[in-house]
Amino acid sequence: MNFKPLTVSSLLLAGIATSPFALAHGSFDEHYVNVKFELWNSDDVTSLKEIRNEQDVFASDYYYPDELDFFVSTEDVDYFNWNIDFNQQTIELTYFSIELAEIGDSSYQYIYDSPQGFHFQDSEDNLPDIINVTVETSFAPYGLDPKLVTFDKDNIYVNLNGSMCLYIAMPGKPDCTNPDNLTTGYNNQIKLHVDFAYDARTDALFDAIETKYYDLFPGPEESFCILGYYARYYPETGLYMGTLNGHLYGYGGRFGGLLDAGTMDAWYEQLQIPE
Repeated sequence: MNFKPLTVSSLLLAGIATSPFALAHGSFDEHYVNVKFELWNSDDVTSLKEIRNEQDVFASDYYYPDELDFFVSTEDVDYFNWNIDFNQQTIELTYFSIELAEIGDSSYQYIYDSPQGFHFQDSEDNLPDIINVTVETSFAPYGLDPKLVTFDKDNIYVNLNGSMCLYIAMPGKPDCTNPDNLTTGYNNQIKLHVDFAYDARTDALFDAIETKYYDLFPGPEESFCILGYYARYYPETGLYMGTLNGHLYGYGGRFGGLLDAGTMDAWYEQLQIPE
């Protein structure tokens, strides 16, 4: 297969050697995601009024959270902050400021009665297309409307209009204390489960390689993502096949580690994989 050795860090090798079933079809891990907190003129999120904060967040499955104390008011106001974490195909938003509130103190609670919220964007076009987003509301702030979470292939909008996280209850508005949430003790977490499109052409190439090099890659096996690689694992031979940044790689003892097999374009041409 004309593999050639490639030097990589021990951390990367250790990561690739973990469970091959870590994730199927797309992952935020090892990608930058542009995160904004926006105000909109209406619940139509294309009608932008103002951007309160914008950060390019590096998503990593090895750190939690990926972004700490993301402010949504001004940088000087530190009591309306959220923690943001990307893990595999999940985005977790935690209204962290409520956890700092003291008895009788209402400074750290929020009520959003106008269109505003988070905008996640694949601004570098380095992730597969988004095809679905599911909202988990088990410990979400009171009043969160999952129907106000919208998306297209590159963007996710979380409109928090009508939601609240109160330390002190008001008539018709409960506080957000919830001892069933063993992580924070509050209803202050929103989880988004994101489905990415299949990489059909890459999968077609993997299928063709499984046929041509069956002794190395006895398939069929399912594709998954890990540490930025789109890959397959073959338990019979203990080998991995994957792609990253336009190159095809193999990994395993028979290759002496991680090996570069050349560009994906060359393999598409060699095995006649149509676009």
